[in-house]
Amino acid sequence: MTYICRAAVMHKPGEPFQLQDIQLSEPAYGEVLVRTMSAGICGTDLHFARGTMPFPVPTVLGHEAAGVVEAIGAGVSGFKDGDRVIVCDQTFCGRCAACLTGRMVYCTDPGTKQRQKARMTIDGRLVRQYLGVSAFAELMLVDEAALVAMPAGLSFDAAALLGCCLTTGLAAVFNVARPAPGSTVAVFGCGGVGLAAIQAARISGAAETIAVDLEPHRRETAAKLGATVTIDPADGDVTKQILAKAPGGVDAAIEAVGLAETAGQAFAVLHPGGQATVLGMMPPGAEIRLPAALLRHGRGITGTVMGSVRTRFDIPRYADLAIRGTLRSEEIITSSRPLHNLNEAMADADACQGIRSMIHF
Repeated sequence: MTYICRAAVMHKPGEPFQLQDIQLSEPAYGEVLVRTMSAGICGTDLHFARGTMPFPVPTVLGHEAAGVVEAIGAGVSGFKDGDRVIVCDQTFCGRCAACLTGRMVYCTDPGTKQRQKARMTIDGRLVRQYLGVSAFAELMLVDEAALVAMPAGLSFDAAALLGCCLTTGLAAVFNVARPAPGSTVAVFGCGGVGLAAIQAARISGAAETIAVDLEPHRRETAAKLGATVTIDPADGDVTKQILAKAPGGVDAAIEAVGLAETAGQAFAVLHPGGQATVLGMMPPGAEIRLPAALLRHGRGITGTVMGSVRTRFDIPRYADLAIRGTLRSEEIITSSRPLHNLNEAMADADACQGIRSMIHF
């Protein structure tokens, strides 16, 4: 049995998506069919849509989503038809060394990538699934490990954002940077990921959080969500601006832009012993230049996939923060559109109009 649904198909990077039917296979062992309810437009989607990150086409983008279980395959024990779920592109096998040491985002099992090659067809042609999700479609066929149970009281929009941007920013602070109460934190980029990191700094008890972004509306939202200082790069050298606000440097810096320049700035503003965490996805071949003298005195810089999240452990906790209102998830959503208006929503996101655009089904 196959399932047919409408999807926004990318046939060539840089060209408009086409709304057409796709066919999904019946759930195989360990797979779950999910009816999409909400999907966010992530910066990663924009990279692939532009062609900055090469990917086989045709394909269906989207990986930040939430929905309702429609059908399950053999061997699925944690979910049943009708369950509300958060969909996350970070699957794990639970058996490899990375999984067994709590680093599931670096799972080495090749099975997931192999399954992505044969789940979806368009007009009878096999199509590579995008990041194991392909959320800009009415249905998603995913590994059970990609799902997290969605608690009562959480909206589908908030759940979708916990599938990527909110979790990435939160986990980068809680799991990697780990600022102590009273710390000073700088966040470069105030999109969905950066704003989540700003909230995580607030929740962690940071005494000062410095937010950097070119867009006035994003700096304004950053201030509402916990930033104590906002900086406009257009006002001059960002490093000097930050060091003027935090003499001696910051304890932790989060780069959520995806530029070598901002990654270098995140390192340059560190206090001795400080840690810079790079989250932004950089184009292939990008290189970060660091002043060698600053490597002394314990400064460090690291990259991470989705904040080294432990999905089944961390995301339910973040969901609870959202339900309680400690994490203000809905305030980063600035527009909502149906699937047939995806091209318009992508154009707005690409132009930094608003913060997070949602697609509703």
